[in-house]
Amino acid sequence: MPRGIESLPSGEAVRVRETGVLSDLAAGINRASDMLQSQARQLRRRETARANWIAGVSHDIRMPLSMVIGYADRLENDAGLTGEARRTAAAIVRQGGRIRDLVNDLNLASKLEYNMQPVHMARCNVVSIVRQVVADFINMDMDGRHPLEWETDEAVGACLARVDADLIRRAVSNLIQNSINHNEGGCHIYAGVLAGEGECVIRVEDDGAGVDEGQLRQLKDAPHYMVCDEDIWGQRHGLGLLIVKQVMAVHGGEVRIGHSAYGGFLAELVLPSGA
Repeated sequence: MPRGIESLPSGEAVRVRETGVLSDLAAGINRASDMLQSQARQLRRRETARANWIAGVSHDIRMPLSMVIGYADRLENDAGLTGEARRTAAAIVRQGGRIRDLVNDLNLASKLEYNMQPVHMARCNVVSIVRQVVADFINMDMDGRHPLEWETDEAVGACLARVDADLIRRAVSNLIQNSINHNEGGCHIYAGVLAGEGECVIRVEDDGAGVDEGQLRQLKDAPHYMVCDEDIWGQRHGLGLLIVKQVMAVHGGEVRIGHSAYGGFLAELVLPSGA
């Protein structure tokens, strides 16, 4: 009987023999256990349904969105159109790309939240992973508005940790893209890896607009994302950062955000190393 009572808060299924003078109490414990188990099953079904719904909607959006972006891209590059029409088409391509990225982020966030995202951990060199992400972004900065600098001590040739390389790449990419999205007028972005005692620290920071103390508190405390209330068309911090936090949770790491020494936004991903 005591063990049955102690097991109830943990959600463990309990079945106590309903005999003797305490049979009524035993029956009550069994009914409470059945009710808790039923609630847990309903919650799991709702979570699965929500995750499946998000995955389905994400899949259904991709095809028409790809067509919209494709047609707009053709218009942007049509020399027969006026400059204004081509600039409008370019805006459609740009905003369509943001919608596509948001859909992908929403789907990944849902999978990570419900442990539906396969995780493939292996001993990897974090420096190499981050350096490749930085190189890819440098190659994509065609207009030169967001120059990206690799800030890593040459002595740090390797920082080994057990990670899912694809998820780490996604987390770092989200942080760099966050700097780009929130500084459309341009900014310098700095990325690198520090090797500490028993940890690898990935740093991404910029000299852009940054955030004030109130926004920083919201970003640290909000479970999902923060809306920019002053400008309804402004970019939103958060879903990308939510994924970064989820990725770090999978790895037993943490996310630190704050003000960059360059005057903008700073994010650090702290991973346990040497595993």
